[in-house]
Amino acid sequence: MTSILRKVEWVRVAGKWTKMSVMGSDISDEMLNIPSKNQGENRVVILMIPGNPGNEGFYAHFGREVLQNLMKRDEEIEQTKNRYLFYTVSSLNHVRMPDHLNSDGEHRNHDRISLEEQVSHKLSFVKEHLPRGKQLYILGHSIGSYMMLRILPDVIKEGFHVEKAVGLFPTIVHMATSPNGQKLQRTLATLNHHDWLTKSICWWVDYLPAAIKKFLVGLNLRHPNTPPEIVDAAVELVHMDVFRNIVHMSNDELDIVLDLDERLLKNQEVVHFYYGLKDGWCPVEHGHSMIERLGEAQVTLDEHDCEHAFVISEGDVMAKNIVKYFD
Repeated sequence: MTSILRKVEWVRVAGKWTKMSVMGSDISDEMLNIPSKNQGENRVVILMIPGNPGNEGFYAHFGREVLQNLMKRDEEIEQTKNRYLFYTVSSLNHVRMPDHLNSDGEHRNHDRISLEEQVSHKLSFVKEHLPRGKQLYILGHSIGSYMMLRILPDVIKEGFHVEKAVGLFPTIVHMATSPNGQKLQRTLATLNHHDWLTKSICWWVDYLPAAIKKFLVGLNLRHPNTPPEIVDAAVELVHMDVFRNIVHMSNDELDIVLDLDERLLKNQEVVHFYYGLKDGWCPVEHGHSMIERLGEAQVTLDEHDCEHAFVISEGDVMAKNIVKYFD
């Protein structure tokens, strides 16, 4: 089986530092830096927009499995060999910037970034860092689906050939009235409004040694199928400013994601959705409503009992489930 390489680095996006990763069987500079559309290009680019928390590391195992499944399928059907690249970009301040970068950009670790700013950040990333190819597939997870659909018209205007935009467990309507939204809205609103309280509760975690953070995270991620990258990404969340940003963005989501924003389906011909059957953030009723609107060809209801946070233990299952979107 072809080995998948992964490169993780901090890059400037609209003057702000963010963590991104790219995976593929070839991630050489030549492969990543070809900027122009080329008639004979066989590069297929996949962009994964995370949910919340928005750490790119949560999608490392899933992305690797997606690539392996695609390459295996190409070999089985003797298809012209595609060159796949899987990109993931973290949300701003959902990973703490290294100290040497904290004073070298247009934002700081202590800044709280709104949902609207995160949307703009994803579009800027596409414009500044995503290479062109014969096809672009955009995957959005949870609130990443909302961000994906918000930027989709502009990505198409930029000349990218978007083959499909796929929302996985998409939180694009009525988040506040979802089961999880009803449980958490008051707590999130309180912590967000009283930022001093959030700081008071969390200040001490910044002083914990990395080994202790990993131990504490491991107590909550004990599923035998949990990849090590998930644990590493979860450890990166154990910082006061990261937690403050998770809270801030979550509160924004509950305030903003209400009735369906018609802008989200402006390019509905390339949009597909994958809904879970037991999703506390996006009840299956949302999936049935979307089937009525788009039809069964563009909306899938999960048959594998996958969780909303599928990357924790079901990344390999979901990677097989979504291969059908890559024709």
